[in-house]
Parts: sequence; C-alpha cells; structure tokens
Amino acid sequence: MKASRKALRIEALIWLLVMVAAILLSSVLLIRHHRLQNDLAQLQVQNQALTAETADLRENLSDHEQRALDQPGLLPWEIEELQKKGLQDPVRDLVSDLQAHSELIEQQGVLGGTMAFGFPEKIHVLTPKYVLAYFEDGHIAGWMLLEYAVARGGRITWRRIDSYME
Repeated sequence: MKASRKALRIEALIWLLVMVAAILLSSVLLIRHHRLQNDLAQLQVQNQALTAETADLRENLSDHEQRALDQPGLLPWEIEELQKKGLQDPVRDLVSDLQAHSELIEQQGVLGGTMAFGFPEKIHVLTPKYVLAYFEDGHIAGWMLLEYAVARGGRITWRRIDSYME
C-alpha cells in the first residue's frame, strides 16, 4: 500500500507540474498574442499615414508624372528626345528593330520552331531605357526584359537583362 500511495503522490506531483507548465505556457502565449496585436495596430496606423501621404504626394504631381506612375510607356518629352536621336516613331521603331534581333533570345526553339519576337502588340516599351517583350516559337514561349540605347542617327542597341519561359 505504501508503494501505491507513493506512486499516487508522484503521479499527482507530475500532474501538478504539467498544469503549472501549461499555465505558464498559456501566459507566455497570451503575452505574445497581445504584443502581436499591438504591433499590428501600430502597423495599421503607419499604413494609414503612408497611404494618406502617398495621396497627398500624388495630388501635387503633374499630369505627365501621374501618367508615368499609372501606366508605363514613353512620355511626350521622352518621345521628342528619341526623335531628336533619329527615330521617326520611337515606339514603332523600337518594336520593329527588336523584332529583327531574335539572336537576343537565348532559348532554342523546339519541334522545328524558331524563336522570335513575333507579336508586336506584346512588345512593351516601358521607359526610355527598358522594354518587356514576349517571344515564342509556336510551341513554347517566354518573356524578356531588355535594356536599349539609341545613338544619334537612330541606331538602336539592345542588351538582354533577364528572361523566363512560361
């Protein structure tokens, strides 16, 4: 009987320790939960302040600056600069020139296909420096980010920055 009582006491002591550990753990988790809630509340306040600041900054932008933020492409003064360098219709000329440079495409065609920038509507002049272009061979396709430069006389040079296959 003594062994049985001793075993019961040990079992009761173990359960007591387990309960104390559970209470401590739940207290720690509750404190952590409250800290995370406070952090979230602070981040929400910061987000609201930054959203308001962004709105204020956008109100002071010119039409050209606003358009540049909302939609990639060349602004009128950028088009004029490219025309001064010799491009008649900069976007059309850039697209047309890129289509003649399929050697920029690293990936090889499959099943007899030849990689090319075959869809002018999928060549996007993003800025006075970058173009995003779709390429394919009729079987597989990808996208490429390119950097371009226009020298006097309208000579365009291209540099592949990155590409990926769909």
